Amino acid sequence: MAEATANGEIARIETVLFLQHVDLFSFCKAEEILRIAAIGKQRRFSEGERIFKLNDPADVLYCVIQGGLSLVGPDGDKKLVGPTQNCGVVEILSGRLRTADATATADTLVLAIEADDFFDLLAHNIEIVKALFRHVIQQIQQTN
Repeated sequence: MAEATANGEIARIETVLFLQHVDLFSFCKAEEILRIAAIGKQRRFSEGERIFKLNDPADVLYCVIQGGLSLVGPDGDKKLVGPTQNCGVVEILSGRLRTADATATADTLVLAIEADDFFDLLAHNIEIVKALFRHVIQQIQQTN
């Protein structure tokens, strides 16, 4: 797993290596991963810090590098998101508001990808779009 430097960030090459292990990007090739890494920004959250609230605009996709997130829906359903997992992609792609409250379960480092940057990247990189579709299809098949 990626190791944070003294300033709490991981190097660009480690960001690329990290993204290769994120399930969402499992069908992306190295060149596509490099493009995704270029638009991601590392963000730190302290344990207990709220990342977003239910019904907030879905404007950022989060990939957990270290630590974790707790997502709590309006009915109290809880989901934990840990290293190499992500949250927010379905809301971003569907244009919906956030469907849960998100809080850091520990001191957490994420790679944040702004929705506008993500859509711009998808608009100019059909191979990433294809890879995301493959991932979605795989998820549907595993659910059925």
